[in-house]
Amino acid sequence: MSDHNPKEPNINTLSIDLTELILSSLSIPSLLRASSVCKLWRSLISSPTFTPPSLSHPWFFLFGLHNTSSRNNQSFAFDPLSNSWFRLPSLDDSSSSSFLGSSGFLFTTTPKFSYTPVLKSSWRLTSPLKYSRVNPLLGVFPDTSSGAHGFKFIVVGGVRFIGGLVDIEDRLAVEIYDPNHDSWELCPALPADFRSRNSSQSLSSALLKGKFYVFGIYSCFVSSFDLQNHVWSEVQTLRPPGVIFSFMISCNDMLVLAGICNAPSGPSFNLWRIDERTMGFSEIALMPQSLLYSLVDDEEDDKFASLKCVGMGNLIYVFNEEYHQKYPACLCEISADNGKCSWRRYFPPTTRCPAAASHALLTHFPNWDFACSIAALQESKMVAVKLGAFMKRGDEIADAATDLFIC
Repeated sequence: MSDHNPKEPNINTLSIDLTELILSSLSIPSLLRASSVCKLWRSLISSPTFTPPSLSHPWFFLFGLHNTSSRNNQSFAFDPLSNSWFRLPSLDDSSSSSFLGSSGFLFTTTPKFSYTPVLKSSWRLTSPLKYSRVNPLLGVFPDTSSGAHGFKFIVVGGVRFIGGLVDIEDRLAVEIYDPNHDSWELCPALPADFRSRNSSQSLSSALLKGKFYVFGIYSCFVSSFDLQNHVWSEVQTLRPPGVIFSFMISCNDMLVLAGICNAPSGPSFNLWRIDERTMGFSEIALMPQSLLYSLVDDEEDDKFASLKCVGMGNLIYVFNEEYHQKYPACLCEISADNGKCSWRRYFPPTTRCPAAASHALLTHFPNWDFACSIAALQESKMVAVKLGAFMKRGDEIADAATDLFIC
């Protein structure tokens, strides 16, 4: 006989709306487990209209392409709320020599341009670029002429090869792709100041209020492209005192500069807020020294050169691009209320080696090239829809090609 007093509320007497509200406060790992409790909870969580607050935080995606065997490709997603990595289905396309990620999409740019949303792996081949190139800057922006869910891509700079040689004339080319018409529009070229360093290896970019900003990681040159009027602004220099290299990011509806400085007390990783009207800057945060040095090998002379960062929403991810499988990375959250920044460390995902029976850190298997992307998943609600397809019973989350599981 149950000891429960029928006059006292319990989970079974709650309304559907209240039950959904409670479930929406759970992290993704907890939702995976809650879905196995009963059919009602599973149906609520699997519903396309169900969007937990955890999806309002942008996720960081990491994609590894094996150098010798595409069957060993690895794909991961990091959920900042639960501090968990998820392994995703492997990528279907790895034939490109230029593989990039931006704003929740993956791209190949050569020999052919194609794209796919990060969670779908359904590659769509576009009509040919007028100037095919390697390592360009890529941006995804809303297409106001095609409705609420329309988008376009902008491709800026990069290296173009003709007969195996670099084409020095068209390395500043700018093109915009319209998926509705499968067409490319050639736009005014990137200003000539960026000619010597024109690829994503030496440039960073940010989208804000209808403008695509291009910033020199080492030169500190900055110019913006008006996405409606198709004109470039005058090139300016944006170099905070002591900065060695830095990246421009759009976060919390503001421009942020993030980079390494030579400070009197030693190297530091700083964040500055940028006034997009005047290009003035003011420091908003400093990464703790202990966290900064945990991202690199302290014995190397040029230890900070491989640090990179990406950002979206209120989050900035800082990681070691060359050795991220060996060292932890860090996450900076910028409060929307008071602008204060909080830092925390997170560790790399694990991967399953085909020849091994157990998990091992990626650092044990050096034959991968990586691309990253960051996405605000609540915009498309793809995770909410995907959960219903990926869920398994409780903790028994299967390690299969079509399953999403916690690393």
